[in-house]
Amino acid sequence: MPEKKPEITFISPYEDITAYSVRLLSSVLREKGYPTRIVFAPSVLEEGGSGQESLEKLAAEIRRVAAGSSLIGFSFFSCHLPFVAALSREVKKRMSTPVIWGGKHITAQPEDAAGYADLVCIGEGEISLTALLLAIEKGEEAASVAGIWPVRGEGVTKGTPSPLVQDLDSLPLPDFSMEGHYVWDSRTLVELDTALMEEQIRKSCRDKALYYQTMASRGCSYSCSYCYHFKDLYAGQRYLRNRGHAKVIGEIRSMLEKFPFFEEVCLSDDNFFSLGEEQIREFAALYRKEIGKPLRCLAYPHEISRRKLEILTEAGLREIQVGIQTGSKRTLKLYRRGPSPERVLEAVTILNEFKDTLMPYYDFIIDNPYEEREDVLETLRLITRFPRPYRLNVFSLTFFPGTELHGKALRDGRITDSTKTWQFSGKSYVNFLFLYIFTRPFPTWLTGLLLSRPAVALLDNKPAVSLLYSLKGLLKTVVRRK
Repeated sequence: MPEKKPEITFISPYEDITAYSVRLLSSVLREKGYPTRIVFAPSVLEEGGSGQESLEKLAAEIRRVAAGSSLIGFSFFSCHLPFVAALSREVKKRMSTPVIWGGKHITAQPEDAAGYADLVCIGEGEISLTALLLAIEKGEEAASVAGIWPVRGEGVTKGTPSPLVQDLDSLPLPDFSMEGHYVWDSRTLVELDTALMEEQIRKSCRDKALYYQTMASRGCSYSCSYCYHFKDLYAGQRYLRNRGHAKVIGEIRSMLEKFPFFEEVCLSDDNFFSLGEEQIREFAALYRKEIGKPLRCLAYPHEISRRKLEILTEAGLREIQVGIQTGSKRTLKLYRRGPSPERVLEAVTILNEFKDTLMPYYDFIIDNPYEEREDVLETLRLITRFPRPYRLNVFSLTFFPGTELHGKALRDGRITDSTKTWQFSGKSYVNFLFLYIFTRPFPTWLTGLLLSRPAVALLDNKPAVSLLYSLKGLLKTVVRRK
């Protein structure tokens, strides 16, 4: 048996340096006596995945700070895959330490680790990573650990997943100790301290209020076709799990005391409004009493009610992000989600009753190759019925490997590489309306005019679209002057 406890160095490429999942894994392992280090690389996507010279420097720095580690662990999303693959290759050139990959992408598509990693962590990692380090400590094979699958040659030796953590309150608070934490500044790894952390958070918040981000639950009650969910992997287990209100409030209070620069709190649960009214009331009472800072959260239109909003706005709710995605009934079926446009309008109307204190952000998806022009126009017509104020978040549909919609697109021949994420973004009249008209406070008469059949017939063609996009700079100037 080794003379000292095995340790792991985590590499986090997430833009948000709070990196909740990585910090929580670190805290869980430290609680069990296993040393950890974390390397944060929050700017790699802005740098285009980093050039070869930068990758080589980062790999050399990882070798320096990870000396003595038993594992190098990468946690990442699909968008980070090219960077993580390239960096893993450079790390393995310099170190014999095994590399392990984890996160939603690799859980859905473990074969992508072939040639880059030695192990993959499937699903939630708290139980399986603890068991893996215990196995290393005892000199046992990693293949014996549930949720840890060895990568051999061009494939992965699949096993069973580790069970879900059912008692979320049994987990410690995320690791914000700064001990053994480093930030990549594109030249070297700098030891993290409070001042540097504040600087990095300001960058990720993009001139908005600095917010502490946490989660009050895990899992989701819905199964949208474009989203990662692993309900089949955990069949028979309770998938949507909630933390106790006291535990969540205690974490927030602890972090605000440690980092007084945080101005707001964000609950990044998929759907905080899935809680019942009484649970909302209990949380709000604690939050108002012990925290009192502006709060933001996410919700589905189905779950929004006037009473829940009354309770939460009194406690400090100031922003709410609502996933609507489409107003087309045909596309709703494709996405396997609801509610109906009529229910959306009902929720939006209720939200508008709180317009003096609450700003809603409505999420929509464009660039869907399965949609016809009329589907998008149907969505835009729905938005014209939304009372102001509100803000739109517009996203291009991404086909994530391993999701239901990605599989459908593969079978239909719309995408050809099962290992890659795909987008079909492009310039069109309806996209122009979404991105440059409907995201701005233009009057309803103008948006209605632009959606009229004569306007669509006149402007939905390549020459007109080209002209509109060339004029978008002028439109921005006009809006700024208003």
